[in-house]
Amino acid sequence: MKLTLHNISKSFDSLEVLCNYSLSLESGHIYCLMGPSGCGKTTLLRILMGLEQADHGSVEGLEQARVSAVFQEDRLCEAFTPVENVMMVTGKSLTEAQVRAELCRLLPKESLKRPVSTLSGGMKRRVAICRALLAPFDLLLMDEPFTGLDEDTRQNVILYIREKCDGKLVFLTTHQEPDVEALGGRLLWILPNPAHTKN
Repeated sequence: MKLTLHNISKSFDSLEVLCNYSLSLESGHIYCLMGPSGCGKTTLLRILMGLEQADHGSVEGLEQARVSAVFQEDRLCEAFTPVENVMMVTGKSLTEAQVRAELCRLLPKESLKRPVSTLSGGMKRRVAICRALLAPFDLLLMDEPFTGLDEDTRQNVILYIREKCDGKLVFLTTHQEPDVEALGGRLLWILPNPAHTKN
């Protein structure tokens, strides 16, 4: 698929966070968006998710696309197990045994039977990532997906993402430039509105 953003602008009250931002993305690549906090990275992803409406501009290519997402928050059902959380989005595309096998690539086996509420923050993050990757998708959006992961876990998750997203379109935000290289990604920058910069 091809996704094109034309002159996207978005303000909250009198604060303009995106100003005429344009971008073209294609399947088969992982695009990594970097920029200082408050420059509009999350807002841009929320527009692509349909959770925010741009004030001006347009997005082409989303009409028939299946979109999966990892938010800054894990957004898991805390009383459910990791397996139950993932199976909520996979439908009949994967069996329970297949979901368990996939989760075991990122999590200890014993954790799969526990309510998500009892897991550590890093484990919850891995459940959220696995859930997004196992849902049927054409476009994967991830907002700082590696938050709370130690270095070894981070590298394991990155390898898993690369495998599962081969040939797909992935657009994520990160504050860590080494993540871009590890993902084999393409680095994109988004800069703050100059009007907000004080001398």
